[in-house]
Amino acid sequence: MDRIRQAVTRARSGAKQAGLSPAIRPDSPQLAPRNNAQNHPLPESRFATAECNFDRFSAHRIISNEQDPVLNAYRVLRTRVLQKMDAAGWKTIAVVSPGAGAGKTVTAINLAIAIGAKTGVHPVLADLDFYRPSVARYLGFREPPSLLDYFEGKRSLDEVTVRPDLGDLLVMPNERVTRRGAEFLTSERTDQLIHTATTDYHSRTVIFDMSPLLGCDDTLAFLPKVDCVLLVAASGQTRVSELKEAKRILAKTNVIGTVLNKSPRAFMANPYY
Repeated sequence: MDRIRQAVTRARSGAKQAGLSPAIRPDSPQLAPRNNAQNHPLPESRFATAECNFDRFSAHRIISNEQDPVLNAYRVLRTRVLQKMDAAGWKTIAVVSPGAGAGKTVTAINLAIAIGAKTGVHPVLADLDFYRPSVARYLGFREPPSLLDYFEGKRSLDEVTVRPDLGDLLVMPNERVTRRGAEFLTSERTDQLIHTATTDYHSRTVIFDMSPLLGCDDTLAFLPKVDCVLLVAASGQTRVSELKEAKRILAKTNVIGTVLNKSPRAFMANPYY
């Protein structure tokens, strides 16, 4: 992990001297953007920086070690997700699960980090799980802003968006709980958030970490506003009845795929790689 942090620091330093976005890693694989406007870097001073606690990543199953064999699984997931979204012209994806504890937040974060390694994608990760917000805690942010302040009209979207030391990635964290989630997620502020992220922030992929489908109506209210959904199920935990109910709820939604999380390593495909 030390080498990764050092590499990010060198990349940021070099980017400042070259006038490029400090979050873009020069050694990242290339992915052609849809238009030249999305190559324009955002000013470094526009967003507050947020330092991650890399020492706690393993405890929360966040992958930042290039030697971790699980990293390849998220790279495969990244490629499949981007291919399907690009083919359909989609930019927004909600990561959901039938119930709590399936690992949707871990999946959303690791997918965002993997996508952030792709030049020109400029992913944004937004924590919209208003019942159990965890993105900021998993990443180890200290005193992060709250996305709820934006929905309540107390702060601008720029003020609640941070740039972590994780490559080309913006995060909209939240540490406050509310029972007004469905009300906020069907408001004009949600429409403005999506518009700003995909146009003003030049993001090709906006990832939303949502509340469980069967726990409340927040995600159900938000689904009409998102292009597609990634469903996360936990091996040995998510029940068949829960998946069937999730399938019924998502009947009119573009389900891009299903992730089987917490699967034993012995069941991993191609463990050699």
